Amino acid sequence: MTGLADIELPAGTNQMDAGAIEKAPASAWYALAILIGTTLFAFVDRQIINLIAPSLQRDLGISDLQLGLLQGLGFALFASLAAYPIGWLSDRFGRRLVLGCCIMVWSISTAACAFQTSFSGIFAAAAGIAIGEAALTPVIFSMLPDLFPERQRNTANFIFFAVALLGAALGLALGGFTLDLLASNHDALPAIFSRMDSWRVALILVAAPGPLFVILLTTIRMTGNSGHPAGTGTSERAADFDKIVPFLREHWRAIACIYGAIFAYSLPLGAVSAWLPVAMPRAFAGVDVSSVGVQLGIAMGIGSITGLIMAPVGMKVLRGDADLKPLRLARFSLSIAALPVMVMLFAWQPWQIYAAVGVQVALLLATGALMPGVLQQLSPPHLRSRLLSLLGIAGAIAGGLAPMMVGAMSGLLDPQRGLLTAMVIVGLPAWILAAILMSMARRPFLATIAAIRG
Repeated sequence: MTGLADIELPAGTNQMDAGAIEKAPASAWYALAILIGTTLFAFVDRQIINLIAPSLQRDLGISDLQLGLLQGLGFALFASLAAYPIGWLSDRFGRRLVLGCCIMVWSISTAACAFQTSFSGIFAAAAGIAIGEAALTPVIFSMLPDLFPERQRNTANFIFFAVALLGAALGLALGGFTLDLLASNHDALPAIFSRMDSWRVALILVAAPGPLFVILLTTIRMTGNSGHPAGTGTSERAADFDKIVPFLREHWRAIACIYGAIFAYSLPLGAVSAWLPVAMPRAFAGVDVSSVGVQLGIAMGIGSITGLIMAPVGMKVLRGDADLKPLRLARFSLSIAALPVMVMLFAWQPWQIYAAVGVQVALLLATGALMPGVLQQLSPPHLRSRLLSLLGIAGAIAGGLAPMMVGAMSGLLDPQRGLLTAMVIVGLPAWILAAILMSMARRPFLATIAAIRG
């Protein structure tokens, strides 16, 4: 995808005119606001499944292993399989159209979960949520270059990245608030809902805004700042598809180290977000799932904000080779993140768990905020969108495997604190491995970006 700098300006256009051309119109910021709202809506639908996990186990007789499959495989596998086809469809039939269809898919699938009475039914509906939400990263990040000129694109990317990361915390908090509100006012609901369990009503309510976001999506005006009209250039990109294989073969060391680290550090977060709402009531008497959602959401929100501040501040303070700064800061953050994992083994108060999770999230996001820039350096322009799409796939696979691994281990451990112990067993080696891989990436990373610049 060509940048604005590649567009030949008309004769007589001066630098001031070029600066004016590079300024994003108000419609671009309006579009970004709608895309952010759509993403937050998706996170609420995604996180509500984690929060109702105890209810699913109680009412449907789902085991820990099945719950791990539901929270992990039901999302990660289908999201990973759907990501590239959805990107292909969006390039050919319009990104707004495909994103709108995907919004309806995940909304209908979320509502469908409310009417399931078996593990297989819940699993199928969760797969629908995953397929719909697979559009978020590839489609929205491909829309931003068509909305913002190159000079302001990094700002738009960072804003969206920050909100998307905070979305997990907001999803937990809003989901927990919805469940708590319904539990307190269940008798006041209309007759059609009062006969249903509160967790089923919550699924229907969080799915309801789907059509509204589809309507808002139609009001977005695509400006085509990428150097071609939005949605064109398909034949050229299709012809370039085979070029990605030689690139991966030649630069596999840098790719393996960077994406391996991303996969490794995604494991602990996947385990925490999936299992902590279940683990806390088991480990601490008097803790209920709605309070876990709110308090975990607050901890993750504070950690997210802290991490997003740490990344730019760390880059400014750190001295040395500018190309290596992100890798050095990421290695430091990942190394430190291994320490608070051990708190989960010895904590005797819930707040200690939430504090440890908040610290881990801060260090994780300080690393994660650097990765889009690292991958942009690592990617030739004509391969950038495909290589960046692997970021979501690596995270989704790790996020799917982690709940399964924890669920499989928990049955072999102490019933009360077995889940917390299993989360440490999965998380601690993952943090250490991610730090090692980030350190190993230094030389191949420099060689790859030198080859791209050459």
